[in-house]
Amino acid sequence: MKRKHPLRRIVLGTAATVSGVVLLLALKQPGAEPVAAAGPGSPAGQASAAAPAAPPAAGGRGGDGGGGGGGGRTVTGDAARTQYGPVQVSVTVSGGRITAATAVKTPDSGPRSEQIAASSVPKLNQAALTAQSARIDTVSGATYTSEGYRKSLQSALDKAGL
Repeated sequence: MKRKHPLRRIVLGTAATVSGVVLLLALKQPGAEPVAAAGPGSPAGQASAAAPAAPPAAGGRGGDGGGGGGGGRTVTGDAARTQYGPVQVSVTVSGGRITAATAVKTPDSGPRSEQIAASSVPKLNQAALTAQSARIDTVSGATYTSEGYRKSLQSALDKAGL
């Protein structure tokens, strides 16, 4: 009796395997929705970034920076969405050069994300100062944070005219 329908087992096994593969492929990727949501979030990021850029254009007022950098102006890039949270970078520009780069927002989806951001952001800040552009290397173990940092840094540099 067991050998009456061996083809049935093969067909059922194949159908189950195909169904499993289709279900796995149909699962949403964790980073898929935040990227789609970047559209509505971007204008808000641009509006907040435009505000710091406007006062330095007025010339001698320089009220926002307040530091001892003299003619430096601070520009904040758009928040770049990553799988683990947003990354936003602020740069201080003086004489056509980046004099400071800091991450205003870092991924904070959990303790591990915060740990990765805490160790990678200082390296990314230093890399931005050294490269004087957004062409910086990815920090090992912080791929998503590095990519978000790079995108936000490029946005800030574009707003600064560099």
